[in-house]
Amino acid sequence: MKAVVSLTIISLLTAIHAQQPAELAKPAEVSVPSAKTEQAPAAVAPAAEPKKSGNLPVGVSYGSKGLTFDTGDGKFSASMQHRLQFRYSYPFDVDPRSINDLNGEGHSFMVRRARFKLSGNAFKPWLKYNFQYDWSQPILRDFWISVERFSWLQLRIGRGKVIYNDERVSSSGAQQFVNRSIVNDVFTVDRQQGVQVLGRVLPNTPADFSYVVGVFAGRGVGERLNDDTNLMYAARLQWNTVGDPIDFSQSDYKSTQKWQLNIAAGAATNKSNCTAFETDATSCRRLPGTNYPQLAAGAAPGSAAGQFQLDQGVFEIRSVYKGLYFKTEAHIKRVIDQSLVTPTLWPREAQMWGGLVQLGYFPNNAIDFIPAELEVAGRMAFVDPNINVAGNDQYEYTGILNWFANGHSNKISFEVTHHVLQNPAGGYATEQRYRSQWEFSF
Repeated sequence: MKAVVSLTIISLLTAIHAQQPAELAKPAEVSVPSAKTEQAPAAVAPAAEPKKSGNLPVGVSYGSKGLTFDTGDGKFSASMQHRLQFRYSYPFDVDPRSINDLNGEGHSFMVRRARFKLSGNAFKPWLKYNFQYDWSQPILRDFWISVERFSWLQLRIGRGKVIYNDERVSSSGAQQFVNRSIVNDVFTVDRQQGVQVLGRVLPNTPADFSYVVGVFAGRGVGERLNDDTNLMYAARLQWNTVGDPIDFSQSDYKSTQKWQLNIAAGAATNKSNCTAFETDATSCRRLPGTNYPQLAAGAAPGSAAGQFQLDQGVFEIRSVYKGLYFKTEAHIKRVIDQSLVTPTLWPREAQMWGGLVQLGYFPNNAIDFIPAELEVAGRMAFVDPNINVAGNDQYEYTGILNWFANGHSNKISFEVTHHVLQNPAGGYATEQRYRSQWEFSF
């Protein structure tokens, strides 16, 4: 029995020894450096490069919109432009509405406009934005976002001009004259806060149309909130009779070689405490030259919420061809006082109409030795502030010389206007106004 156990133990030890690696058969040799032995420094791994979040290639260029930055992939862009307008006027600058307004006597130098504009696109080439601030009359004039994925259906949301008539929509920096006509202050729907849907359908066909419809708060841009539950509605339909739609920019300094002719009509309706509008901190105004109330500091009496119903329409023709620019606008407007109190200082209902015709030409297109930068233009405008009352018509006859050094961006103008106001007592009163202006944008 002992022999069997001994044999078994020997067999197990033999098996274990056979499974053990040769290195384990003897103790591992350990080298311990002496105090005098120098250790080699440990290898240092190279520092890992920071992860790149993506390159931001930025292109820089300069054009009609000013200094432009873009990412090169069409996703983001920003164009910055500064615009200054220096003006001299004598004997007055504001359009006269009464006989007393003609008695102004003074030389005026002014920075009429000083504005900063930022525009471009974000995330998508067709998702655009526009921002404009006025330093001379501090107010945020424009701030809107436009979705322009399709040419036939676009959406504009925010604060900006109602696309209603050319004279108001065309920038003050792209006018043919020093300023807009006497028609503008009476009939403009100006800037509003709201939504516009616009587009062009059936292009380059006999039924080529551009359209705009909009819904707005109806109190201008100086008032944050509406005064009642009513909204302003506006619409414009333009027949692109010949050629493409003409830009909202006056004068044909580019000498368009293909004739363009546009015929348009528009309408607007609003119920608020305003009878007129102006882009200002107090944008809800009274009609110029009238006794209508207004909601403004010191105004007495003040207008009530939703007191006035405004209904108006416009008809417009524009044409450009080889240096010749032509435009005419005809306006009509009705103001209804809906208050229960019988007014004594203003009519319960008033209808007014007005219009303008203007024509400008670059004579270099016909006579070579005349500088190509020179434009000669003339304008006639009239306003009848109440067609039911005689003796209150207003007329304007204006001539101008424009020097387009760099298009509308660098333009010098010399203008003379003959104002004629009908005297309710009989006859007419007249006065001349002289203005010069330097339009400078960069």
